[in-house]
Amino acid sequence: MMDRWTIQELADAVNAWYRDRELQPANGQAASELSVRTLHYYRSSGLLDAPVSGAGPAYGQRHFLQLKAIRILQAHGLPLSRIQQLLFGRPDAELEQIAESAGEIGPLTPNVRSDPLVSQEEWTTYPLNKQLFLVAREGARLSGTQLEAIRKICNSPHKQSSKTR
Repeated sequence: MMDRWTIQELADAVNAWYRDRELQPANGQAASELSVRTLHYYRSSGLLDAPVSGAGPAYGQRHFLQLKAIRILQAHGLPLSRIQQLLFGRPDAELEQIAESAGEIGPLTPNVRSDPLVSQEEWTTYPLNKQLFLVAREGARLSGTQLEAIRKICNSPHKQSSKTR
């Protein structure tokens, strides 16, 4: 198995893995094959981590695990918004555990089954600016006034003191 992939190689590797298991997204909600365009969309919506910077292929094992977990949860019939909530911040070991659950569902399984990895925890994300967003857990909600105050702090220029202590 490769340690690093280009975005096209990553899509091809996940597609091969998915085909080998004869899985399909439930209810036809997603394409049966991932494309580079889909991976870019997943990246922009926070489902897939940013590529690794540096020379050479920019996608590694974590990206592969994230995509395998996404595809498994799609086969269970979950929408991308819920998948994002479930996978955000998960360590590699948990992503691998989700990927290994591929053998527990048959091809074209339309129903979401009870699964301990599909938690009932609710996460809400609040975009703050182009670089930052805030995540609230367990139903915590922020008012418009609170969000505006946080955005003001995030968007204020950082002033560095010329004096050192």
